[in-house]
Amino acid sequence: MKKRFLNICLIFFGSLLFFTFLPHIMPTSVSIVQASEIEKEKNNEYRLNLNTITLVNGRSFTLKVYNLEADAKVSFKSANPDIASVNENGTFTANKVGKTTITATVRRGLTTTPLTCEVTIGPPAFSIKMTKPIIVLGLDQNYLLEVVMKPTNTAELAKFSSFDSSIASISSGGRLTGNSLGMTFVFAEINATNPDESRKFASCNVIVIDPEEVSQLNEYFSDHFELSLVPEAQLSSALYEFFNKIYYAQDTESSAKTDTTTDQTRATTSPSSNTTNNIQAADTTAASNSEATSSNEELSLVESLHKFLDSKFNLDGLRQAYQERLQPVVNLQVISLSGDSSRR
Repeated sequence: MKKRFLNICLIFFGSLLFFTFLPHIMPTSVSIVQASEIEKEKNNEYRLNLNTITLVNGRSFTLKVYNLEADAKVSFKSANPDIASVNENGTFTANKVGKTTITATVRRGLTTTPLTCEVTIGPPAFSIKMTKPIIVLGLDQNYLLEVVMKPTNTAELAKFSSFDSSIASISSGGRLTGNSLGMTFVFAEINATNPDESRKFASCNVIVIDPEEVSQLNEYFSDHFELSLVPEAQLSSALYEFFNKIYYAQDTESSAKTDTTTDQTRATTSPSSNTTNNIQAADTTAASNSEATSSNEELSLVESLHKFLDSKFNLDGLRQAYQERLQPVVNLQVISLSGDSSRR
């Protein structure tokens, strides 16, 4: 009898302990399950490939919705079709300059989820130019290339390329990197065309040298303002000849390579063909000038360059011609200042 009573007591107290600790155990596992479900839903939530976009007038772009279930349906609508119209597949077309919103509505059963994309339409560019004709870059250094496009509110982005990326490469955003000593040309192109149907572009000379010589060479170009009287093509050709054929004596074959990352069609476009002509002109005179400069090995880079350019263009004569052109402007300023002082 006592043994049976003890068994009943053990069963009772065992049950009591089990139900006492059960509430403390269950919520933890339930919480873990709920958290994992929430995280799963978060990772699989609907989203657009872009939430904001700036597009050139006349262009098109396709919006896509990610993480759609097989039974989900999507519809698209533009808040202002006059600015940007959209079809059932999510492809919208820029119709005129302005801003609007395109909404993608996901329907699954009785549930609807709206997703929005803010759209800005801007005009295309009709002109482009570089802010600097010559960029001096240190080896392994970076430089962000700047261009000026018109109209100023254009939504178009310039397409950048390098004639020889082994010397200086350029990213799609215009960031230059100096890879090896020498000189190359970089281009910024827009979709507008010239009367001969060629694309409009701007170019500049990129000179890659030792970092400690960068400030000296920049100072040289600033001081010798008479170089602005030299036709751009002739100056580019002379600089290419000096840096690639004489001072750094690069192999002709490697210096004439085109940028392998650029679209193959660029090999026949205006930028590359104009540059090739300049290089060929430099090659014809490089041999004769190499002997003349071989005795100048003890000269610094700037001294060697000055001697070379002086032999090409007669810098003293150019400086005098520049000053003669500037003199009438100086005279007018003097007369204006004297007139103001006499009135006082």
